[in-house]
Amino acid sequence: MKMWRGQESRDQRPGRSIYFRLAWTGIRKNRQLYYPYFVAGMVMVMVFYIFRFLGASEVVGSLPGKEVLPVLFDVGGWGIGAFSVPFLFYTSAGLIKSRKKELGLYNILGMNKGNLFHILFWETVISYIIVLVGGLFLGVAFSKVAELGLVNIMDKQVNYRIYIDGKSALTAAALFAVIYFLILMNSLYQINKNNPIELLHGGSMGERPPKSRKVPTMIGLLFLAAAYVIVIRMKNPIKTGEVAAAGALLIVGTFLLFICASIFLCRILQNNKKYYYKTAHFVTVSTMSFRMKRNGASLAAICILVTLILAILSFAVAFYSGSIGTVNNHYPYDAGVSVEIPAANVSEEMTSGSYTKGLRADLENATESYQNKKGTEISEDYSANLMAVMENGCLDLRLDMRDTWYTPGYFTGWEQGSQKIVYVHVLSLDDYNRLCGTSYTLAQNEVLLASEDVRYDFDHMILYDGKKAIIKDQTRQVPVMTGVRLDGIALDVYNCDEIYLAVPDLYSFMGGEEGAVRYKEANYMAYHWEYGVNIDDTDQEKQDIYEKMNAAVEKLPGQSDDSSDTVCYLKAERGERFYGLAGGLLFLAIIMNILFVFVTALIMYYKQISEGYEDQARFTIMQKIGMTKTEIKKSIRSQMLTVFLLPLLVAGVHFVFTSNIIYILLNYAVIDNRPLLNRVMLICYLIFAVIYSAVYGLTSRTYYKIVNRTSAS
Repeated sequence: MKMWRGQESRDQRPGRSIYFRLAWTGIRKNRQLYYPYFVAGMVMVMVFYIFRFLGASEVVGSLPGKEVLPVLFDVGGWGIGAFSVPFLFYTSAGLIKSRKKELGLYNILGMNKGNLFHILFWETVISYIIVLVGGLFLGVAFSKVAELGLVNIMDKQVNYRIYIDGKSALTAAALFAVIYFLILMNSLYQINKNNPIELLHGGSMGERPPKSRKVPTMIGLLFLAAAYVIVIRMKNPIKTGEVAAAGALLIVGTFLLFICASIFLCRILQNNKKYYYKTAHFVTVSTMSFRMKRNGASLAAICILVTLILAILSFAVAFYSGSIGTVNNHYPYDAGVSVEIPAANVSEEMTSGSYTKGLRADLENATESYQNKKGTEISEDYSANLMAVMENGCLDLRLDMRDTWYTPGYFTGWEQGSQKIVYVHVLSLDDYNRLCGTSYTLAQNEVLLASEDVRYDFDHMILYDGKKAIIKDQTRQVPVMTGVRLDGIALDVYNCDEIYLAVPDLYSFMGGEEGAVRYKEANYMAYHWEYGVNIDDTDQEKQDIYEKMNAAVEKLPGQSDDSSDTVCYLKAERGERFYGLAGGLLFLAIIMNILFVFVTALIMYYKQISEGYEDQARFTIMQKIGMTKTEIKKSIRSQMLTVFLLPLLVAGVHFVFTSNIIYILLNYAVIDNRPLLNRVMLICYLIFAVIYSAVYGLTSRTYYKIVNRTSAS
């Protein structure tokens, strides 16, 4: 290319060795800038290799959740690879900006841009080799640690064999070769577009503020408000378009807020003479004004990263913490069966038990040897489960669910006007008292209503035939029963509120055969028979009972049909899968958050380093005209606190408003525990605030050392 063509003849050009020496010398003399740059690249290579290693690991492939974990790690690895591009571009941009003065001096002393190209080429090659070798070394060393950590989270057997995954190493080498080639192209562009004088003064030129400050600030605030409204109003199921729109508005709004609002704030503070003309405030505001847009952009990036860290960590911790309770709620027995009674068999089953008679006998035979053992608990019960409508707060079973079924948005979308959709479980009072350890009594037309979700303000409910049933009492104590499905839908995934009704006689309360037909047509009602057993014995014996129970269930008519909603479960097996997924997500979140914290720290470090070198001369001049070291330190502290507290505070606001997304995602995972999520969010924010403060303290110390080095001399 013509722009790189040297003006001297081929035999007058310096040899390649001198370019290599100049590149190596430049790296050594600027090691304070290059060391973090190398560390950043090594960490990216290391994490990418570890994720790819775990995705291909035989150990991970044998863990609970093996259907999901390899995919998670593969996707996470490529996500890290994609994230490495802008992050390494950012760190290299800070590096080249700090090197512009040195490269400009080379240019003035006789080197043309073709010579500078060779120097930058060798610097990039050296950087790539150091980063790749160091990153792969750390990746191999810590990949086994990561694998052991994942196995430990899931409490499985440890395998200490260490090996290198060649395919993952080659993939890392190829990916980062492309990234560093793009970085080289960007560096050449940065050098080519500036003349020697601009290179010499590249780090000391102020920025022109945009002409309009109020309008972009207002637009940024409107964007953030719109993002908050979208997130708050999100319901199950989450729409991809809504998430994308909210994310885009949040990011753009945050950048506009930090860039333009910081400019606007600086102007307001400068116009306040009582505030501005004080030593600490004067320096702080003047320095912020000097680097307005760049300062705001880096703070916005930090804010977005902090929000992402808090969201990922809170979801993973809440998911992991709530997994045990969720498994126990859905599978209350060591082994159990929940049978949906076919509509054609409801009448005979509810009057004589003929449909489950053979199954009942087989299950009793399977558990016969355990029935008299200490610690054995066997339970069976019937329930009617249906979707129903509450209108103006009153449960009215006459209302036809078909009128709202086709409204988009699942259950929350079905609710229209004064109507609320609820999921109703009806069981006999005897079964309720036994399951909850209570002793309620009811007259023939009375009902006990139990719900953790619904506040019921009426003293009655309306049955399918228009008759009223009296709500004698209300309680928040709900029985633990196997999670059932209606028409193949797991209703708790969609955060549908639940009501339990304990009644004197289940079948007659539901209207017998006539009521069963009506509810089946209009309210999607299904009768279920549940059988469960808890034994104080070994896992193998629980497995044996489960296999016998499963064999018995398969004899039922229609159970070979994939559409059947009959469930036969072993809690240990179901829980192992769920815990495996929860542990994998927690591990993934920990690794991702360590990486994002490191990225945030590095952004803060480069910001402090570059601004420290920029501010050296200014503080030297201020000291010469009478500013003491104490005043310099005070002004630096004021500036740092103003700059770095803002991202943490704004991220906290983002975190609170976006918590609804985390809650909905937990609902997808069948975890509905808002108090748990609130506690986790608060703890995560406080812990991260401590880590953030520590990073701020370390980077601020670096800034002060750079500034004080010149001002002290």
